[in-house]
Amino acid sequence: MAQTMAEYLREQGIIEGEKRGEKRGEKRGKKIGEKRGEMRAKREVALKLLHLQFDHIPENITKKISGMRNISRLDSLIEKVATAESLDEIKWD
Repeated sequence: MAQTMAEYLREQGIIEGEKRGEKRGEKRGKKIGEKRGEMRAKREVALKLLHLQFDHIPENITKKISGMRNISRLDSLIEKVATAESLDEIKWD
């Protein structure tokens, strides 16, 4: 049976909508992935600096840093770690 013009246009609209949805999903996924990667890298930098600055890093501090999910908080922590002379100078909350 032949397709009517309305059916054809509806089908094309669905296809176009799916393509747009996929593109939006890809962009959102990419943005989320980039943010996660940035957070992971900053956590790794903070931990590396701690290990370079101080002999022993308590496990609770390592866990706190590993659980941080705020980029600006991680940036602030990295600055504090880079300039601290002791672990007691760093605020961990």
